[in-house]
Parts: sequence; structure tokens; C-alpha cells
Amino acid sequence: MAEHVGKPKVRFAGFTEVWEQRKAIYLGRFSKGSGYSKADLVPNGIPIILYGQLYTNYQFAISEVNTYVLRKKNSILSKGNEVIIPASGETAEDIARASSIKKRGIILGGDLNIIEPIPSVNSEFLALSISNGYPHRILAQKAQGKSVVHIHNSDIQDVPIAYPSREEQSRIAEFFRHLDRLITLHQRSCNLTPIKPACGFPLKRIAWEQRKLGEIVKIRRGLTYKPSDICENGIRVLRSSNIDGDSFVLNCDDVFVREQAVNIDYARENDILITAANGSSRLVGKHAILSQIPDKSTVHGGFMLLGSTEEPYFINASMGSSWYRRFVELFVAGGNGAIGNLNKNDLDNQDIFVPSKKEQARIGTFFRQLDRLITLHQRKRFY
Repeated sequence: MAEHVGKPKVRFAGFTEVWEQRKAIYLGRFSKGSGYSKADLVPNGIPIILYGQLYTNYQFAISEVNTYVLRKKNSILSKGNEVIIPASGETAEDIARASSIKKRGIILGGDLNIIEPIPSVNSEFLALSISNGYPHRILAQKAQGKSVVHIHNSDIQDVPIAYPSREEQSRIAEFFRHLDRLITLHQRSCNLTPIKPACGFPLKRIAWEQRKLGEIVKIRRGLTYKPSDICENGIRVLRSSNIDGDSFVLNCDDVFVREQAVNIDYARENDILITAANGSSRLVGKHAILSQIPDKSTVHGGFMLLGSTEEPYFINASMGSSWYRRFVELFVAGGNGAIGNLNKNDLDNQDIFVPSKKEQARIGTFFRQLDRLITLHQRKRFY
């Protein structure tokens, strides 16, 4: 049974229908991948996706694969447009992400959950929906385990998905795909090329400009404090635990310090909180926009960075694209028990492509409204 959940404020031209919401179990046929491991990889053979590849090099739409195996009996081959989700991983954040397979004939390896969407659901839109906002947080909460965490098809089937018409789903998926390409420009060229996003916004044909991130975002290091500074009521100190998936949260076990210990600027509404250091290097780099914090009530801790910018929603969306993922993969030190670390100066010096301020605002608004619609304010009943 579907439920009508309203209309987003920002739409592509020509779309006015309300969005519906159903549990994922009603939106596709669920199955599992077949048993292959890294030991089965060969230089040439049939292309294969293994579960670890989905979170070491996440893409919401996969069309090319560069790992191969010799085909075994009972292998599961893609038919095109399946959605796949890792069944195992190091952390819940690693595996609560979905990808759409765009090509036929790719072997779907072991420890993969597979969804074949019904005809009215676009596979890229479904992958995006599962990987962001409220569905992503719900799925991450369902992941169980200690040294290795697991997600089962039964966990995914309970996740609520909000969706518009098939045509509008396709337009949204196209927008995300094209925007990701524009923001990163494949990091292969520093030339400014006249580019117009295929997003349906009535904007002029103006080139996106290459800038250093530190030129448009003021990034600040966090507060270092002593155990004796901690108190029951005081200034809240934000830590990695205040980023849940891609959202900012306040927790009942947050740390507070006395006001006299604060020697940095207070955090402000719409600042971007970034995890700069963590015992798990895979958690380093996660980020979220601050919301609903009173003035002069909050600072960020020493293992965090905080960014202030005129268009936080555009920048935060940009940090969800492939240029930022590659930066984290290349620059974050850690692993094998070491604390993963993200250096402020390295982040300041990263190249980012940005459009005009007007276009940044429109893109940021689109992302913000879409996330609000997908999350459904976490208060809806699910069917």
C-alpha cells in the first residue's frame, strides 16, 4: 500500500504530482550475489563486482568494471538496472550505500544484496534514495556486528522510500549524474570549458570556475580541552558521533566544557562539520551541515574541522561527489590500527569547480529540498 507524502518545493518544469512512499520490499525483487572473493580475480575474464569495491570506490551508477574472474557455475550475471548493496563491511557507513548497475553481463559477487526494481522505479533513483537522507540512516542503524557489520535483504526491505513518477525519477537521476561529472570534471583538466548543467534550471550558459576550496570555505581547526574542563552544563563540543550518515545530530552523551575553556570561534547555523581524525580511517572526511544550534552554545572538538561559506548546501553537496571521495582516499593517513587523519591544509588546497553564486544557490536549494522530501521529517508512518 502506497502513501502520498506531498510535493517538493523545487521541481523540474512540468512535474506537479505528489510523491508516494512505500517500503522497499514493494519496489523490487530481492536476491543475493554468488560466491567469489579477491582470490578469484584474474587479469582477463568476465567483469565482476565484489562487495568491497562498492565502498572503497563508491559510485551510485556503475557502467564499467575493471576487475575480472573466470566464470563459475551458477554465477549471477547482471541484466542491467539492478541495485546492489554490500552485505558486509567494516562499518555501517561503509555498507549502507547502494549502486545501480547499468550494464548487462557483469558477475555480481558474493556478499551483495541485489534488488531488481519494478518497472515504475528507476534504478539510479532507488540507489540514490537508499544512500542518502533518512533511508540511509535507517539502513545504517540496522547494520549489526562488531569487527564486521552485516546488512541483510530483510533489513533493506523495511526501509521506506519516497518517489515521484518514473519520468521525474529519471530526471532526478540524470541531474545527480550530470552534476557529479560537472563538479569533478574528471579531475583531468584545468581548462575552463563553457558548460551548462542539464538540470532544467533556467540559467545562463556560464563556465564553471576552478577555485581552491580554502578560497571559498573558511575551514577552522577544533577545540583542544583538558578532562578538567568537562562539566555537566556548558558549551557543547561536537565530535564525529554528531554526524549520522550525512546528517547532523545532537546526542544525549555529547561532551560539554566550561565556557572559560573555549578559545576558538563558536559554531554557527549552516557551518559544515567535518570529521578530521578517527580510529577508523573510513569515517574520516564525513560531513554534515549544522542546524538548530543556539548562538554561542557550541564548538567543534579537536578531531573535527568546521567550514563556513556563503553557500553551504552547494559546498556540502559538492563534497558528496567523486572529487572529494578521491581526495579522502589519497590524503587520509591511517589504517592498520592507526588513527586516520585529514589535514586542514590539504583540504584547503583542493581544486573545486563552482558556478555563479546564483547557480550555487539554486543547486543547493534543490539538494536541500530533495533530502527533506526523502527523509519525510522522520515522522511518517511507513507501509
